[in-house]
Amino acid sequence: MTESVGEDLVVRAVGPATEGGRLPLSELARLAGGLQASLERIALSLSGNTSRPGRRPREIVDAVRLDFVGFASGSAVLHISRTGQHGLDDLLSTSLDVLEAGVGSLHRDPSTLPPHFTPQVVNGIRDLTGGISAGGVTGIEFSRGGRVRFTLDEALQKAVRSVQTESVQQMVTVVGRLHMGDFSPAGLRCRVDTYAGSVLCDFAPDLRDAVLDAMDQMVMAEGRGELDPNGVSVHVLHLTRLGMLQTARPRSLSDLAREQGIRPVDSLDDLGGSAVEDFEAFLAAVRSARLGDA
Repeated sequence: MTESVGEDLVVRAVGPATEGGRLPLSELARLAGGLQASLERIALSLSGNTSRPGRRPREIVDAVRLDFVGFASGSAVLHISRTGQHGLDDLLSTSLDVLEAGVGSLHRDPSTLPPHFTPQVVNGIRDLTGGISAGGVTGIEFSRGGRVRFTLDEALQKAVRSVQTESVQQMVTVVGRLHMGDFSPAGLRCRVDTYAGSVLCDFAPDLRDAVLDAMDQMVMAEGRGELDPNGVSVHVLHLTRLGMLQTARPRSLSDLAREQGIRPVDSLDDLGGSAVEDFEAFLAAVRSARLGDA
């Protein structure tokens, strides 16, 4: 049974980093952004919108939006409240219930993904637990209705890292302009900007020179693409081949005429063709064509 969420959603971070009721801004940003993103992704799954490319439906995002309304000492305690009114059959409470049940399921058995825990949700939980360490934040407790409902800790961190989310892979070709190269040995990444958006790419050392030579040029990039769950968008492209495309260069009319052997007309005789014997019949045919007569 879902519960109403007013100002009773409390997030408590514990660990050496929270002594004196303090919390690093980086961890505050991770908690706030990660929680909000996870709820939005779960809400989209509940609403059947996970396979739709593009921007997230506004009504769904608004239904699970949260505000930070207070900070209390005693470790680091954050008080969270819903932004607006109840809507869409209280999608926020339902999403929180799914998040609570899913975290508990991953604690017990990380080999099976809980309902509505899409690859995006799992990646979001990975981000949420990314700052957990023995010397920093050791646990993050989420309380509703006066009791702890679930905890993000080192055990969940290990569990979620072991989850193998399925990704759709296939050979793809993208055409666009090559930008943003990272040529460090540990990087070897670039970005191809296409008409439909940007595609992140990585490549092996043997393609380094080809990528460097093609920077800021139109290219055809081929390789093994990891597709998003919608089966349309390319999450990352592992380059196997890169070729530069010839682009049209602006040319003057005189240059084009000279290349094609075209010269000015000095006389009507240069136009060639036979003389029109019955000029009136010719005009009648032209008028008929213009008026669409049979």
